[in-house]
Amino acid sequence: MNGYLQEEVYITPSPCVSHDFKYVYKLKKALYGLKQAPRAWFGKFYVVISSLGFVYSIHDSALFIKCTDTGQIIMSLYVDNIIIIIGDGIDGILVLKTKLDSLK
Repeated sequence: MNGYLQEEVYITPSPCVSHDFKYVYKLKKALYGLKQAPRAWFGKFYVVISSLGFVYSIHDSALFIKCTDTGQIIMSLYVDNIIIIIGDGIDGILVLKTKLDSLK
């Protein structure tokens, strides 16, 4: 899931890629390793996860919580990775994982 850039970023392709050397390329999405990539990823992730009913914790903006009639699901992030998903029932977690997997 690559985030969209808020500013214009131009790159020169690697020397092993055949291209016309008088041109540079404008990125449409953040690439891994780009300085802006984690912020762009988090922005896109936040839009997706909030559309699924999650809210971030007031204590930690990398902790997301979803409360339903059947229980809670808690998800924690570290930089640009989901490090843990826990909840009261496996069904809600499986649905969440399926929805996140479909975004690849």
